[in-house]
This record gives sequence, structure tokens and C-alpha cells, in this order.
Amino acid sequence: MKRLALPTISVGLVVTLGAVLSSGCVYRMNIQQGNYLVPDSVSQLKEGMTRSQVRFLLGTPMVPVAFDDSRWDYYYYFNSQKFKEPLKRRLTVFFADEKVARFENQGVPTQADLEQLERDLRKALAENKKKGKSTDKPADEPDSGAAATSEDDSEDEKAPDPVPPSAPAPAPAGTPSGPT
Repeated sequence: MKRLALPTISVGLVVTLGAVLSSGCVYRMNIQQGNYLVPDSVSQLKEGMTRSQVRFLLGTPMVPVAFDDSRWDYYYYFNSQKFKEPLKRRLTVFFADEKVARFENQGVPTQADLEQLERDLRKALAENKKKGKSTDKPADEPDSGAAATSEDDSEDEKAPDPVPPSAPAPAPAGTPSGPT
């Protein structure tokens, strides 16, 4: 009798384990690599800047070119479960006589791009409101009648950045964790 119970239990465990693994309960970690460039910094990049100014503004390039020092490439790659395709961006800065001669921007947003996106979003929200298709609040929520300030609107309408914010710094050792 004991010999029959052991194979039955092991088969049950294998079936249960297979069901759990095939159900998609696999965690895929976000992968972020390269130089994350802030749109405000990219907007300040101008021809004629020195290498030290570019390094101060954008940081050191992640992948230095070993044989050609007249070109700096800033690559950025972000892969997440939330996106179908990974986010790939590249900014290439070309130098001549130790100054920026030109630069190529492939997918790195600038401050002007973000401002245009915000204007387009406000326009679309205003058009939807005129048509009666307001999407910014649920249909069962009553209208309060109070107009929101433009400062509140700009914070609510900003598109989220796909890069997760950094975690807050841990408290120093010996700091009480409870309320004071």
C-alpha cells in the first residue's frame, strides 16, 4: 500500500507544479541600460560647445569609441513587460576642433517635444469635453462645477516617463523607524 501512495503523490506534485509554471506567473524584470538623458539637458545641447560642457550637460557616454574620439554616442535601452517593443534611443555628438560640430538625435525627446505633446493633449481633452466625451473622470462622478487651476492640469496631463523613479535613500543606521 505504501508503494502506491508515493508515485501518486509525486505525480500530483509534478502536475501542480506544471500548472503553476504554465499559468504565466513568471516575473520579468525591467531592463534599463545606457545613458538616460533628461529632455531639458538635450534641449540645451548646441553646436560650438566644448567637450567639457557636453560632458557636464549629458554626462560621460556609456560606450566610448576606442579609435575615433571625434564622436560620442549616448545609447539608452529600456525593456519592460508593459511595452510590446523595447524603448531604444540614441544621441550622437560629433566633434571638430574640440567643439560640437553637429549632433544626431534618434528618439531622445527634447523639452520642445514635451511641450508640443502637452499642447496636443490639452487640445484633445478640450475637443472631447466639447463633444461630451470627457475621459478625465468617471461617468458616475458628478460635476463639481469648480474650475481647476492650470497648474493642477499640467501635472495631471503629463505623460508618465517609462523609466522608474529611483528609490528614496535609506535612513542612516541607528535612526528610529517608528513615528517620533
